[in-house]
Amino acid sequence: MSQICPISKTCACRNVARCRNKEAGRLFLWFPVPHTLTKVTSYLQQFSLKYELMHERPGLSLDCKPGQCLEIARNLAKLLAPRELKETQVLFIQGNIQPQLHDFSDIASLQRFIKLNQSDWVVDMLATERFTSYFQPIVSINDTSQIFGYESLLRGLDEEGNLVLPTPILELATEAGLIPQLDQVARLTAITQFSRYQVNGHIFINFAPTSLYDPVFCLRSTVEAINTAGISHDRVVFEVVESDNPQDLAHLKAVLEYYRSEGFLIALDDLGSGYSSLNLLHQLRPDFIKLDMELIRDVHQDLYKASITEKLLEITQKLNIQTVAEGIECIEELNWLRERGANLAQGYLIAKPSAVPITTTPYFEQILLTIASANSQEVEQRVQHQSESERIVAAVTQRIRQSLELDEILQTTAAEVRQLFEVDRVLIYQFEPDWSGLVAVESLAEGCMSIFRFHVMDTCFKSTRAAYFQEGNTRAIEDIETAGLSPCHAELLRSLQIRANLVVPILQQERLWGLLIAHQCRKPRQWQQSEINLFNQLAGQAAIAIQQSKLYHQLQQANQELQRLACSDGLTQVGNRRCFDDTLNTQWQWLAREQSSLSLILCDVDYFKLYNDTHGHLAGDDALRQVAKAISQTVKHPADLVARYGGEEFAVILPNTDIEGAIAVAKDIQINVSALQMPHPHSQVSEFITLSLGVATITPDSQLSPATLIAAADQGLYQAKAQGRNCVVQMDCENGNAK
Repeated sequence: MSQICPISKTCACRNVARCRNKEAGRLFLWFPVPHTLTKVTSYLQQFSLKYELMHERPGLSLDCKPGQCLEIARNLAKLLAPRELKETQVLFIQGNIQPQLHDFSDIASLQRFIKLNQSDWVVDMLATERFTSYFQPIVSINDTSQIFGYESLLRGLDEEGNLVLPTPILELATEAGLIPQLDQVARLTAITQFSRYQVNGHIFINFAPTSLYDPVFCLRSTVEAINTAGISHDRVVFEVVESDNPQDLAHLKAVLEYYRSEGFLIALDDLGSGYSSLNLLHQLRPDFIKLDMELIRDVHQDLYKASITEKLLEITQKLNIQTVAEGIECIEELNWLRERGANLAQGYLIAKPSAVPITTTPYFEQILLTIASANSQEVEQRVQHQSESERIVAAVTQRIRQSLELDEILQTTAAEVRQLFEVDRVLIYQFEPDWSGLVAVESLAEGCMSIFRFHVMDTCFKSTRAAYFQEGNTRAIEDIETAGLSPCHAELLRSLQIRANLVVPILQQERLWGLLIAHQCRKPRQWQQSEINLFNQLAGQAAIAIQQSKLYHQLQQANQELQRLACSDGLTQVGNRRCFDDTLNTQWQWLAREQSSLSLILCDVDYFKLYNDTHGHLAGDDALRQVAKAISQTVKHPADLVARYGGEEFAVILPNTDIEGAIAVAKDIQINVSALQMPHPHSQVSEFITLSLGVATITPDSQLSPATLIAAADQGLYQAKAQGRNCVVQMDCENGNAK
């Protein structure tokens, strides 16, 4: 029988087996390519280890003494490339027998085989269920003495009963494939311990959706534990902790749907830390959003964090999602979040996690704040006790970070650095994917040659200098004539009027984004180490500003998409009723000032109920989509709006359009819908789908309301139906007469 830790293929969360690979047995290895087999056999021959080759595919097997298989595996890990380590498969059989059919389900990658053996203490902790839960209160942000609930936080216990923090447990469990087991133990431990304390409020429980093979089967024990504990389902909030990179969105939705069907609430954890969290909002529609603690840290004095957090809070308020600000550590952070409408608060300022849920939390008075980073005098006061170089970095950083626009950030960086170092030219060089690049930004002293937009195609840069700069190294040349440069390199620098230069990398998540470069054009320059250090710090601050600018614009795009979704009819993809109301009110106010015409067309699909009864609701939905598309094709101006007014009714808002123009649009709508030739055998006016339309035009007045125009167009629609349908009726807004 194989002895590698088996994991059940049906529900991994309920099976924890101890590894026995330290005993004697036979080790089987299968390799991705023959080259890997050659490297491994060379190693085995070097240490006189006997092995038998396999003939069906590149692989071998060998007998191992107690503990020897793990030693061999670790040595192979040093020998093989990372991909080889992942793709080499391994099976260990205790004793001296050939593998049986059932053993092959226990084959694992060599990488996981090693991690499993390194995680013996985690496996032992899981097998003996040596875990406990700590509880951190979540409070109302406006009245921090009011406890809303508690987040359950997992802690391990070693053999002596001492606490083990979750980070090393999670790291090893992830690498060893033990997250399903850990996730289930964490859920059940939280429920069991929370039920021991007679406290009010909600319980927030973290869970990893990808650890669940089948939501109903795997979560049955969780629901049973909650029921046994007598905890009301609407007090339980499950936090999705894999929101930054869900591998299977359909599976995640199925898990959350199961939770919701049982009456539980859902939270999306650590919003702001993952690249996909915003995109998941409209997919998952959580009840709570937890703002990541790294985003909250110093939010009151960091313009970038402040701007991003404000946008997140604006989005969640519009979507009626409650926000929990995590990791609050100072009163300034708390009050800043209060001012901007966060709902709940959590952090060391309020209370640290504890084994027994605390029942009282301090009350903090609300104090109005302003963003400190917007005031240069306050920045000066905050850093007056720092060293001179730190003071300079803080001052320059503040000016760099006063914008969220990338071009402005780069230009400010170049200008500030040139003035600070008193050099002739400062430029920011940005790389293309093929390692060519151009001078994206330049700050130039008077009388010096400009090289702005200068493009460089250096085919050998990747092989000669990319790795050097990607590791964060700096290059300083005091005089190109004595630096020992290659002739072609020196000639290039001379042609650009460069006598001395200082080059530091700008990194984005370990990727070489570009270079910050200072040029001395007129004479050599001896760069001081303090200058080089300061230059590096400023390049690092510029890199942060670039990254946060990118995140901010991604956030803006996500916000625009959410706005679009909030204003879009889900069936027809034209505007919804909310969008119609907002647009009509806005246009009314604008055109009242401009004293220009505003027209409205209301359309209704004739005998649509009979169409639904004949063809079914799915066909009816499809017909509405086609009608909406046909109507949309008639509008020509960006300010025009097509919206679904309700059921089978559509509305068209036409700003700056007189009655003749509105009638022309209405007739075009009839023509487009007629061209669809959608059969409607039970219609009493045509064999195809038709529309009745009411049209009205008015010059908005501040003494009137948009309801005047709606009432007129609606009366026109009523008259069109009364006259036999499939026609257009214009109404006079002043006296209510049809034309």
